Amino acid sequence: MTDAYDDGYEAGYEPANADRRSGDQRRDAFRIGMKLPVYVDEPMERYCELVDISVLGLRLDRELPCTPGVTVFFRLEIPSYGATPKPTEMELVAEVVRVEDGFTGLRFERLETHQTRAVRELVHGHQRRLLLAERPAALDRRQSWLQR
Repeated sequence: MTDAYDDGYEAGYEPANADRRSGDQRRDAFRIGMKLPVYVDEPMERYCELVDISVLGLRLDRELPCTPGVTVFFRLEIPSYGATPKPTEMELVAEVVRVEDGFTGLRFERLETHQTRAVRELVHGHQRRLLLAERPAALDRRQSWLQR
């Protein structure tokens, strides 16, 4: 069985946006690199930082002192854009699927509808902003090429 959080890349590898759009990111769900505070409440208390997130799970910037299969309760601060009208601290539950190379991979569990919607908007909204940020440069290159 393939782990939903197994991406086939070396730890610390950040796929280029072109790789993400072309499907070269080998995983079940699109993952976006993002730094947000994460407060782990159970089974231990820790402050971590989000490294990346998808609609299925997330990766933290450190190894939590637990093994795969452990359920973790944590709080994630969702920034204010898109469908989320103001910054929201959301309480979430996830299963540890990986602890290695200085990171912890978590798969979401028991998400309620509003939590699923907020996570989806966070991931897809950030992806849209990245693509829009790239678009002006592509348009400028095309216009300069057409003027030759």
